[in-house]
Amino acid sequence: MGKIIVADENQGRRTLLASTLEREGFDVTRAGTLRQAEGTALAVMPEVVLIDGEWKSGDAIDAAQRLMGDPEFAFKCRIVLLSRTTTPDYMLVAAKAGIHEVIGKPVDMKQLVEQLWKHSRKQFVPPPADVSIDSGGGTFDVAVMAGGGGWALPMLKGLVGPDRINESFINEILVQMGEEGMEVDLDLEATDLSNLLRVALNRLVQDGDEATGPSFEDLKKTKSLSDLSEQSKPASSGGMESILEQQAANIANQIESKMDDILDEAPEKVALLQDDYLERIDPQVLRMTRLTTEMVHELMWDLGRPGAVADITLMTRIEDATEMLGDVLTSLPDSEEE
Repeated sequence: MGKIIVADENQGRRTLLASTLEREGFDVTRAGTLRQAEGTALAVMPEVVLIDGEWKSGDAIDAAQRLMGDPEFAFKCRIVLLSRTTTPDYMLVAAKAGIHEVIGKPVDMKQLVEQLWKHSRKQFVPPPADVSIDSGGGTFDVAVMAGGGGWALPMLKGLVGPDRINESFINEILVQMGEEGMEVDLDLEATDLSNLLRVALNRLVQDGDEATGPSFEDLKKTKSLSDLSEQSKPASSGGMESILEQQAANIANQIESKMDDILDEAPEKVALLQDDYLERIDPQVLRMTRLTTEMVHELMWDLGRPGAVADITLMTRIEDATEMLGDVLTSLPDSEEE
């Protein structure tokens, strides 16, 4: 049974989605605010977080980005967004935020259920957009060279896979460490394993990018694996840790530059119309418009109750119309305001 969080501030639509997914066999948790969705997601670690794309209080993409910033969540969970906007620019922004799929509204419930099962089972689903730098890769490829201005290490893509880091590779490292006079205990503790992995990864970086990280010649005087923590740190910019620090500095510079551009933007000009160009609204027309909208809103709300309409796609459209009518009622001025 897949665990799903349904995050939507519209109670009627949230209830409809949750009830439908529960009938399909999902274990559903409801969230009425983005803050609640984030907190619940980090506590429960569901297979999928299903988020509505339009919120009056908050931004769904920002919430998704915060969730994907948690390493455990990013490893275990996926995010699906329901949005009226599916433009290429929007899809690119969603992909960069870590959202795994954007499904356009009105939602085809059959398709939604199928996609949620795929995400729940960790099957491959094409992301909203290809994210690459310098046209150097495919989907979600964030390939950059060491010292570049992007993120990740392309050299590690082909070096840290199971075809390289396997039992044979580890045995080779252990033999080499023994030959260099270091004590090797087969019952390694967690600290020793982390030191071993650090040495191995630095060696892979050296092999893949001709880096000048720590060599085993530099470690000959090390008496035990517990001493590797300091000695295995790269002495030059070619080591993995220095490369990561350089990438972090580059990202900070890029963010600072972007923020400067945003903060320097001039506000849009606002023109106020003179009274001669304004048209008065008949109070009776305004009163009739409000009355009609209220009646239709109440009707759509009743139709949107679970079980009132059998067609799931039609139910979704009813929920959307109900929300739109509610927005109209909110925007209408009072009769005395004319």
